[in-house]
Amino acid sequence: MKVAIVAPHFHPRAGGVETYTLNIATRLVTLGWQVVIVTTGETQSGERHSVAGMPVYRLPIAVTVSNTPVGFRWRHRLARIFDDERPDVINAHTPVPYLADMAQRASGPIPFVLTYHNDLAKEALLAKVAVETLQHTLIDRTLRRANRIIATSDYYVRESRYLRRYESKISVVPPGVDLATFNPDVQVPADLARSYAGNRVILFVGSLNKSQQYKGLDVLISAFGRVHAKSPDVRLVIAGAGDGLGMYRQAAVAAGVADHVDFPGYVAHDKLASYYKLARVFAMPSTSRTEGFGMVHVEAGAVGTPVIGSRIGGVPYAVRDNETGLLVSPRDVGDLERALRHLLDDAQLARRLGDAAATRARAEFGWHSLARRTSEVLEATRQQVTALGQEYARDT
Repeated sequence: MKVAIVAPHFHPRAGGVETYTLNIATRLVTLGWQVVIVTTGETQSGERHSVAGMPVYRLPIAVTVSNTPVGFRWRHRLARIFDDERPDVINAHTPVPYLADMAQRASGPIPFVLTYHNDLAKEALLAKVAVETLQHTLIDRTLRRANRIIATSDYYVRESRYLRRYESKISVVPPGVDLATFNPDVQVPADLARSYAGNRVILFVGSLNKSQQYKGLDVLISAFGRVHAKSPDVRLVIAGAGDGLGMYRQAAVAAGVADHVDFPGYVAHDKLASYYKLARVFAMPSTSRTEGFGMVHVEAGAVGTPVIGSRIGGVPYAVRDNETGLLVSPRDVGDLERALRHLLDDAQLARRLGDAAATRARAEFGWHSLARRTSEVLEATRQQVTALGQEYARDT
């Protein structure tokens, strides 16, 4: 069986959707699938090359609008790739619009499964109008035409006003965790431990791009300023890179904590677990329902570190309040400050939540079991569409 996975961005670019697609794809191969990737041309534009033994097509980008790559004649190019590769099923990923939508239009009779990570959401008025227009036209048409939809959580299906109407054809496959890398047995390297000796570390991991301000880092810096005023041994480590770095550095200056905030830059996957283990608390206080899950919350929890997230989007599925972490109200600096203090000062609470998060990660978020669930959805969709086609042929 062959599946064409269509994603707007793919490895080596880092990000939640990129991590999801790479891990599902590589594990589908171990389950006997042939996998071909179709993405956009950040490197080796337009060429067919290979990633982890999988063929990858990169469509050339004409323009990028608010993190959305757009190219000329993509529908035609996709149709040609599908014709050459002859996949048994197509699995496209959104919310970044256009590529997944063009893949659906180019799919023809090939069964089409849409993995819907989260709604689009913007705060500026004009951007909000544009997003609503896209959601109600281009994206909703793709949702309607998809043979099957994969969502990241039952919670998000109920939360999203766009997904609710398609609940009858939705299956849930959440993002996962590389349990061989992220687990309670992780050791902090001696040099990293020495760097923060005598400090209690609050950790943030995520993109620092201006387009992803919904991660709530500005809120975290403000709350950290309040925490540090009373607890000078606490230090904030912000792991990530992006065009908003200068903006966040300035936010630390404004909060009076510039000398107590570290920006180590992008931390490679094989070193990230050490940073999670180093931290007393992991926090990502997202501010928008664009946060469809919160993979980093689960990664941090998998090593046994207590986490803080927001009651928004799909985060309450990734973080069970007062069970595997704490949830706070979006944009509420005071609420976040209190949660940080609870976990920094109450070692018993922190240990209980961290242990429970690690146990849940092992039970629910292993990539291999999630890839198996994806495989079942893809195969069931293929069989369903084939059966309907045969029935139609008999009737005519």
